Amino acid sequence: MTQRKSENPLWVLISGIGFVYGYWYTQDWFDPSNDWMLVPVLFGLFAAFQALRLCMLILRAIPQGIRYWFLFRARGEKGTAGFASKKAMKRARAFKAKGFYIGKAFNRGVFAALESTGLVLSPAGGGKTAKFVIPNLCFQSMSMLVIDLKSVLAVITASYRNKYLKHKVITVNPCHKYTSILGAPARYNPLQLLIDDWNNPDWHSYVFPDARSLARQLIPEPARGGENKFWRNGSRKFLVVAFIYLVAIKEDAELSKAYSLLCNTVELENILRICAASTILSDDLASLAQDLLTKIEDGDPKQVESFREGAVQALEDFAPSTVFAQSTATCDFRFYDLKREKCTIYLMGDATRAKASETWAGLLSWCAITELIRFGGGREVCMMCDEVTNFYIDGLPELLTLAREYKIIIWLIVQELAQWAYKYGNESLDTLLSQSEVKVFLGVRSHKATQLISDMLGVMSIKTINHNLGSSFFDPVSRSLSENARAVLTADEVRRFNEIILFVREHRPMIVEAVGYHEIHPWRKQVAINPLYGKKFLGKVKLWVSGKIR
Repeated sequence: MTQRKSENPLWVLISGIGFVYGYWYTQDWFDPSNDWMLVPVLFGLFAAFQALRLCMLILRAIPQGIRYWFLFRARGEKGTAGFASKKAMKRARAFKAKGFYIGKAFNRGVFAALESTGLVLSPAGGGKTAKFVIPNLCFQSMSMLVIDLKSVLAVITASYRNKYLKHKVITVNPCHKYTSILGAPARYNPLQLLIDDWNNPDWHSYVFPDARSLARQLIPEPARGGENKFWRNGSRKFLVVAFIYLVAIKEDAELSKAYSLLCNTVELENILRICAASTILSDDLASLAQDLLTKIEDGDPKQVESFREGAVQALEDFAPSTVFAQSTATCDFRFYDLKREKCTIYLMGDATRAKASETWAGLLSWCAITELIRFGGGREVCMMCDEVTNFYIDGLPELLTLAREYKIIIWLIVQELAQWAYKYGNESLDTLLSQSEVKVFLGVRSHKATQLISDMLGVMSIKTINHNLGSSFFDPVSRSLSENARAVLTADEVRRFNEIILFVREHRPMIVEAVGYHEIHPWRKQVAINPLYGKKFLGKVKLWVSGKIR
């Protein structure tokens, strides 16, 4: 049985138009005396017939169109992943001006609420500072600790947060960058935590654990382990004795004085004897000092010297002549002030003194986390950790699982995930990705990261048409329709993607346009000049934002 060939509605329509034109052209021939009167009648009959055929074809095409729509519509058998629509973003409250600014979508600002940890992944020059950090310093009014190793965030936003958000602004600026704009820098003594423990008799049992934690922050265990753990532990013991001696016996505790004490071997041995004879802290200090004295007198001198040298190297950046010694001499503020009042603290480094700045920034960040956790209640506090892999915070991966309980919101801004794995270990990378409620990917280019994002986006189902050419050249071509899987974006497509890929908890991923502070009204005119450019950094206005988060 042969299959009936379907009519082409386009040909019916064209021929119908032709008959209508013929009728219109010959309608003046309607005259009984005219021998050609039959011509317009035939044109009209054929036009009406073609119109009837066209109507019948349309009526047949409607159910056929519905059938084709169901046939070519993917059922999701291979996957249902995909980007969020405008309606889905509304359900996710992405357009509610609450939380943190992300960018722009469907001509509206996009925001993400956050309770614990957020991740921003963008390479150098990707725009994370101008398009994420500075806009959120303008938008988010909660108390904030900003780690600013480039020393530009404070210059641009400090006056804004003080004037418009009514924050108390504190700049911890050991290298005295831009003091003509920011004023005199504040100081913070990391040994203040031990001083607090010693001044409160009920907290004496915390002196040793805190001293060990401080020593571990200064001499951390490498992410990949190593054979020198024995020597690192020995160096930490010297630091613990020096810290507790300065806090509890001499009552003049500064990192610079601990460095001087450890550099003088004669004075160090005398101090160890003083500590060995002490009865404070249930003789724990005496036991530790006696252990080191025994190693000095009866052990291997080279081994003990390596312990001492390791402790000295850990404090080299705080030697008495350095700017960091002056900045850590006393406390002009406490980090728990962030929970007591609306306050913004900038930890400002110096790119020309990168290594020393990173050691200092990591130490003060550790102190800040410790104070905020111990304070308990109070306000929510945000830690904006720009270039977080440039410094080390002991216990940071573990904190990501606890931050919510202590009302601490942490934004981790990194250039490469490999840098995080190098600093904190490969196992912590899974913790970072699983504990980040919000993930912002902007301009990612590395192969591993693009493949990871492609895997996170998932797989969607698509309909594909397959052609069968038969077994010989003269066989007819047949077609078949099947449902197959395809990545929402391949790794190469992610690499060439210019917009933000935003993940917010369980919601579908969202495509968001990155809009910098210089393109947002009114922030672009309210913030100060970027000192690296020397003039207002203005662009075409792409977004209007009114109000701020309460």
